[in-house]
Amino acid sequence: MPTKILNSINNVIRGVSNPVNKIIGGTLAQPGLSLFGTNLPGAPLISFRESFLNSLSQWNTSIPLNTQFIVLIDNFPLGLTTQVLRNIEPVVTSTGFDIDLPKATTTNFKNQGMVGCIFANQFNIPDDSVEADKATIINNRGFIPGSVLKNRNNFGNFTLALRETNTSFVDFVMRPWTIMASHYGLVARNPNDPVERLKNPKTNLTVVQYTRSKEGLSQIPRKTWRFYNCVPTSISNRDYGYQEDESVKNFNTTWTFDNYEISSNLYLSVEEMLKAINPFY
Repeated sequence: MPTKILNSINNVIRGVSNPVNKIIGGTLAQPGLSLFGTNLPGAPLISFRESFLNSLSQWNTSIPLNTQFIVLIDNFPLGLTTQVLRNIEPVVTSTGFDIDLPKATTTNFKNQGMVGCIFANQFNIPDDSVEADKATIINNRGFIPGSVLKNRNNFGNFTLALRETNTSFVDFVMRPWTIMASHYGLVARNPNDPVERLKNPKTNLTVVQYTRSKEGLSQIPRKTWRFYNCVPTSISNRDYGYQEDESVKNFNTTWTFDNYEISSNLYLSVEEMLKAINPFY
């Protein structure tokens, strides 16, 4: 089928190409067919290079920016408090697992809502795959076995790298959150029961990927990932030393989740919006 389509395009373009190509023919990639074993130069029918460069100037087919994204944490568990942590973990000193103030500071709207989680520096989305196999036949001789699909593989973990700051969001929110989840588990909770709501460690995560739009305009979201019933399951180890440079420290957190979905931004009509702002776009 692709060969037929390409040949059809060639036939149409030949009719509007220069006189040389009307005589000797041509293809999309090679405008002059060989005559007596020698390729004759001719005017290109379509320039692949120009077509590719033109595609980069269009918003829908241009290369996105990898560093432009935000991560939104829908909510933090109600049971993520000093009192709850001290009930489930042994505490020796009076300040042990006193997380209320650090949590309130790092999870306020300024640090979590305005531009997403300001501590998020990197994320890793796991793959989605299904097992493929062959429907083998006993004594199949020369017959080729058919292909079959088997099980869809389990989701891997969503990984979120968080920046370390003076008031550590990783150690005063994410670490206690993981401890809380390990005690209470992922069982279903009655949302109408206040006691059960305190034991619910689940939340939803949203990753919005942005890219450039037009000079003087804000960035445009190009892709949105939503992960449901997420729970942090591990916090990476800490490595410090006097010989290290004073660079930014990032610590990985891994999350398990039930399901996810991905949304495009095509409903925004990006091309039309840019043309309305700048008719010369």
